[in-house]
Amino acid sequence: MATIKDVAKLAGVSHGTVSNVLNGRGNVSVEKVEAVMRAAQQMGYELNTQAQLLRAKSRNAVAIVLPNINTEQHYQLYTGLHHTLRNHFDGELDLHLTDDIAANERAIIKKLAGKGYQTIITVSCLTRADEYYHALKLPQAQILFVYRKPQGAKRHISLDYSQVARDIGDDILRRNFSTIGILTDPITYHYVDEFIRELNRTLGNKSRVIVCSSPAVESYKTAFDFFRDDTPDAIIAMDKEKNQYVLIANTLGNTANVPALYILSDNAVFMQDEMYCYQMSYNELGVLIAKSLNATIPTALPAAIRNRGFSQLGALKRKPSTPISDSLNILLLPSPSSDALNKLLPHFYKQTGLRVRLVTFPYDELFDILSHLESHPYYDVLRLDIAVLPWFAQRILTPLDGVLPDLPHLLANYDKHVVDMYGKVNQINYAIPFDASSQLLFYRRDLFDDTMICRMFYERHGYELQVPETFQEFDTIAAFFTATHQPGNLQRPMGTSMTLGNSVLIATEYLTRYYAMGGRLLHEDHPPSLDVNIAIPVLRDYLHQLTISTPLHENWWSAAVKQFEQGGLAMQIAYMNLFNDVAHSPLLPALGYASVPGGIPQLGGGSLGLSRYSTKHREAALFFNWLYSEEIVEHRVLLGGSSARKSICLNQRITQQYPWFTSLSENVSKGLRESCWHDGSPFNLRHAEMVIGQGISYAINKLRNIEQTIDYINQRLAEY
Repeated sequence: MATIKDVAKLAGVSHGTVSNVLNGRGNVSVEKVEAVMRAAQQMGYELNTQAQLLRAKSRNAVAIVLPNINTEQHYQLYTGLHHTLRNHFDGELDLHLTDDIAANERAIIKKLAGKGYQTIITVSCLTRADEYYHALKLPQAQILFVYRKPQGAKRHISLDYSQVARDIGDDILRRNFSTIGILTDPITYHYVDEFIRELNRTLGNKSRVIVCSSPAVESYKTAFDFFRDDTPDAIIAMDKEKNQYVLIANTLGNTANVPALYILSDNAVFMQDEMYCYQMSYNELGVLIAKSLNATIPTALPAAIRNRGFSQLGALKRKPSTPISDSLNILLLPSPSSDALNKLLPHFYKQTGLRVRLVTFPYDELFDILSHLESHPYYDVLRLDIAVLPWFAQRILTPLDGVLPDLPHLLANYDKHVVDMYGKVNQINYAIPFDASSQLLFYRRDLFDDTMICRMFYERHGYELQVPETFQEFDTIAAFFTATHQPGNLQRPMGTSMTLGNSVLIATEYLTRYYAMGGRLLHEDHPPSLDVNIAIPVLRDYLHQLTISTPLHENWWSAAVKQFEQGGLAMQIAYMNLFNDVAHSPLLPALGYASVPGGIPQLGGGSLGLSRYSTKHREAALFFNWLYSEEIVEHRVLLGGSSARKSICLNQRITQQYPWFTSLSENVSKGLRESCWHDGSPFNLRHAEMVIGQGISYAINKLRNIEQTIDYINQRLAEY
């Protein structure tokens, strides 16, 4: 049998150090604690509880105790926790399953006591919280009970089941259902009791409620109880699994009329008549809990969080009366968001009977149409880029406050800075954010983690290869990869690319560097101009980048994104919405993203507004209400589009597919696009960008030197 001396020898520490670690005494470094623990485990030395607690503190682990992960409610909770912690937490998440058996849970608690977890998150089947508090050597605040609230629980969070009951109860009253069945878990669980009490309060004496409750393993048999004698007019299935049991019981055991069915689910959508899906926030609850975890003191959590409400895609949606017109014409820029919208329009037609025609034009042609909109009065809804929204808003758009009664509700789904940047001009709401975006630095994480590449970089530069935070670091890394480039070898790509086929794109790539150095175009006391002291060295660096990059003579960044997707580039600065297609490529696991060098991204994307020449205000209101509903926004983004809606960054279906969306709101808040003067009056940024891009193209083609180029640009800008 191994002794303390054996452990000390293997760990390379003194006998006293091992004794201190195993007994929780003394000031021992984390490195030595870990060395002792590894040696003790390797030799089979039995650790006492105190030592295990000390070890746990060093690994910062979280335990989650669930009945199972087969049911949607628990799986989505775990998924939200797991994926959020993976991105924001450097510890471990250990999963323990009880099968909703008290004896199993008590055995798990004993194991947890010997592990010293930082935090315990549990969906418990026990009746008293004391069984956790007495067994675990943790502050009670670090044990979080979810959904179910055992007696004496100090810290508890759930979804707002009172809200669910009120919403469903109101719909039941509207439909005049007289007998309601509920298939649910045991009513001893806190959230079940809360739901039933609030439903009875909402229904009053107008509907009779039949509750069939049982443990999950018995729910299948219990579902048949509804079809013995008096079949209810409607049945509420408290989760997706119970809904399946009700459907089977109805098929096999019901000869009476088929009841209406309400189902609580995170993502199920049903199109059948008399089947109504109520969207729960199981996944969002997991995300919220994960974000609250702290190494020392857990962040305060609300008692309950709200749910998304009835699905707008299913039968619950009431068709509005026939619109005045039968069509709506929308002018857009070709983009992933436009493509996604086009795929969803059949649903809008089925809901409203209103046909929508999407007309797309490249950026330059679209700008020309907007500049002469009086010649194109047949467009109803217009997509305006953030760079030109202030310039055009008062000229060609109708303020939305008098057109959209639901406008405050729609705008409440966006952060104030998003609404201000993408919707308001001089405090008037002219548009609603459509495909808001910002620049990000995308990079090949597999290259930055490659041992050989990192060693080569260190030997060449004398410091570690890391994601660049400045443009000086960016250029150094780009030059390194370009110098080691081997055509056809995906592990030896070019450093980056530059797109040179359009003046506005040239200006955008230059201005990102210029803004990173503190430069601005607009000034309070003189005409727009580039700061010579910043602009000249930035242009020198920009021209140097040409020598270490792949030049692409294209009119848009699509070619650069494609080259990155195919493994031909190590890094690329681009608007995040352009990278959504990369999420579907084999490159995704190796794709990393970070703030642009200098930390000041330019904002991109645009908004939708109503043309002043359109008379189809009622039709536009129908379209906006549909387009900006949570589910349509979710599906539009899942199909490759973009949105700055607040719920998007909490939606794990989206952030697992497009992880960079979690950074969108933060990037918009610190991003820049100088389309307004300091007093709020519009500035023709597109004209300025064309001037800057054209001027820089002279320097690229060596028609002017750097100083002459900046002087030329400033002279042209002064003419504004």
